[in-house]
Amino acid sequence: MRSNGFAAVSFDAGNTLLAADPAPPVLYARVLSRLGAEVTAEEVGPVFAEVWAEAQQDARDGLDRYQAAAGGERAWWAGFVREVLERLGHDASWQDALERLYAAFTRPELWRVFPEVEGVLDRLRRRGVRLAVISNWDTRLPGILDGLGLTAHFHTIAVSSLEGVEKPSAEIFHRVAARLDIEPGRILHVGDSPREDYEGARAAGLEAVLVDRPGLFESSPFRRVSNLTEIEAMIGGPQDTGP
Repeated sequence: MRSNGFAAVSFDAGNTLLAADPAPPVLYARVLSRLGAEVTAEEVGPVFAEVWAEAQQDARDGLDRYQAAAGGERAWWAGFVREVLERLGHDASWQDALERLYAAFTRPELWRVFPEVEGVLDRLRRRGVRLAVISNWDTRLPGILDGLGLTAHFHTIAVSSLEGVEKPSAEIFHRVAARLDIEPGRILHVGDSPREDYEGARAAGLEAVLVDRPGLFESSPFRRVSNLTEIEAMIGGPQDTGP
């Protein structure tokens, strides 16, 4: 990876800029326990992870999963919630569970921004670096980012459900490069998914770095950082000397 010459940085959203707090298994356990038999986050966690991993594998490269689902994103999430309930053998109504969970994850206050994020974004902007978001997310993401006070940091925000395409397709990366009016090779993409963010960005001609907060990829060949402050040294240009 080059150590200078980047004119822009694009960021994934989930687990890069922000994360759900409480984590999804905790919230699912709370909601399901209110709607039926008591269940713990420890019981929900493996099932949630398994269903999510399968959903990732089922997604067709290039086509946004939410638009691809018959009935759109609510139907996609309905299928997801039903599958979690079925594998748990839980007695909650999937309609009630979907309604409560969908509403909960819509609220910006459910999400926490990682501590270093706003400072890093502010310093990069002061250095003249153009910033973008490229995220596989449904139509709720813009409202979440706005509610968390992050929107103003970015020159453009590309959300798969609004674009109709998702990572790792080169198309969504190239759209952002065009909107920034910057060649892909001068953009550094930062995200937590080896396939969607790292490999997808590099295949599209961008440079990439993997955010590995939990240290899951220590033995991998990926260029990694443990938090976003580490990417500042990778960006060329003058350092911010302002207040």
